[in-house]
Amino acid sequence: MTAFVILHYRAIEMTRTCVERIKALEGKSHIVIVDNASPNGTGRILEKEYEKEKMITVLLNQENGGFARGNNLGICWVCSHLKADFVVVLNNDVEIVQKDFAVQIGEIFKEHPFDVLGPDILSVFSGIHQSPKSLHGCTLESVRRKYAKVKKSSNPILLLLSSGEKNSPAIWKRVQRRQRAKQKIDSSVSAEGVVLHGSCVIFSHRYLAAHPEPFYPKTYMYYEMEILEWLCRREGNVIRYDPSISVLHYQYVASKQEYKSIVKRSKFVIECLLDSLKAAEELILEDSGEEKA
Repeated sequence: MTAFVILHYRAIEMTRTCVERIKALEGKSHIVIVDNASPNGTGRILEKEYEKEKMITVLLNQENGGFARGNNLGICWVCSHLKADFVVVLNNDVEIVQKDFAVQIGEIFKEHPFDVLGPDILSVFSGIHQSPKSLHGCTLESVRRKYAKVKKSSNPILLLLSSGEKNSPAIWKRVQRRQRAKQKIDSSVSAEGVVLHGSCVIFSHRYLAAHPEPFYPKTYMYYEMEILEWLCRREGNVIRYDPSISVLHYQYVASKQEYKSIVKRSKFVIECLLDSLKAAEELILEDSGEEKA
């Protein structure tokens, strides 16, 4: 059986579409919706809508735990209540249109046993194949470099310039495509030991048996997958990317509902990313025994 954990926040129509796509997939499945304390009451609406459907469970988080803690809540529930071979964790703005998606996960595992698996993720907004995010995992030096770069981008003038780009969809698409092209990543080729995109990630039963809360809980949002790759690399776990399975990703749905202002949204992203990078630095330092700079 394959379990699906959907992290819900505000955007109820996206969650409904996500659920309907999963229900249409081949194979036995169970859906767990984690409402991350949506202030518009949509969590309770979903709970009422699906209360008679045995294959759907709705969990109401008492507080917004962000990406890591919100997803961990749903994964822990699956580990405690179901005998799932795989757990697919996905944002509610992800759409699975490949009917044999769950079946193919099992086929991939038979040929290439994995701990963590990522599908090809196509951004509907930009047309970019978002996974893998990177072919190389983070290091203490790369974390510190990124922190300095993100900190610099919080400068009010740079923030306004960046927000101006984001206000124009055409310009923002070109910026994203140019940045992605610089990475020279071929998303049509399978790979191992890469950083996956967090909008859709799959855990095998063998990994969750030892890690029922796989996401590092000291982050609120952003950089979770870099930290996950680092943790897996430290323990010798297998992360695999396989384009034989694919999903569509509708970006920015929840954040647009939360922040109407591009500037406020950008500030939120920067603050969360800085916090996550600090958490990553502390984790790496703690493991290496080095002192914080």
